[in-house]
Amino acid sequence: MTEQPTTTTQQPSAEQDAATQQKLSQLKEPVHEEILDHEPSTHTRVIAIALDHSEYSAYAFKYTLENIVNPKTDQVVLLNVRDIVNIPSSFGLVYMDTGGANAFDWIDRTEDENMAASHRLLKQFGAQVLKAGAKCRAIALRGDPRDELVYKTKELHADLFVIGSRGMGAIKRTFLGSVSDYCVHHCACPVLVVRAQEQEKNKKA
Repeated sequence: MTEQPTTTTQQPSAEQDAATQQKLSQLKEPVHEEILDHEPSTHTRVIAIALDHSEYSAYAFKYTLENIVNPKTDQVVLLNVRDIVNIPSSFGLVYMDTGGANAFDWIDRTEDENMAASHRLLKQFGAQVLKAGAKCRAIALRGDPRDELVYKTKELHADLFVIGSRGMGAIKRTFLGSVSDYCVHHCACPVLVVRAQEQEKNKKA
């Protein structure tokens, strides 16, 4: 995990501020990184599955692969959205010391680590899809997961989008918001929200 930066007494110049702002702006741009080699699909149905590092998305993936995917007719598309790198607000745009590195280096290193974690996740689950005999694409994205997932499922012409749910109550969802709720209301295709059964949750306890 990336070491948190600590402030120093050195204040950045206007040029350093501008360079850091430009770097952060570049890292807010959307990405589309294909993780697995794939050929154009002739399959009749595209099933997109959202993945993150939670037990809930792992259960949604397992449920979909075991109960919904037909390897003869379906192409599975795995989607992971990594966070945009942001300097912690408490540090502002001052120079930061992370073992001798400045803010620019810290931003690069954090993005590289986030990207590597995303790619590992997609490869891990992609291998399971291929083992099951289904065609698979795995795509790494960056940004707000709500916007990125809605946009990408539309671009893919997905026939079904599957996403895990933490099973929050209605009041908590109202205050905190929910990626799954957002996708249900904004995706162009049908959305299946998979909530982990209690026995599955207990296995993680």
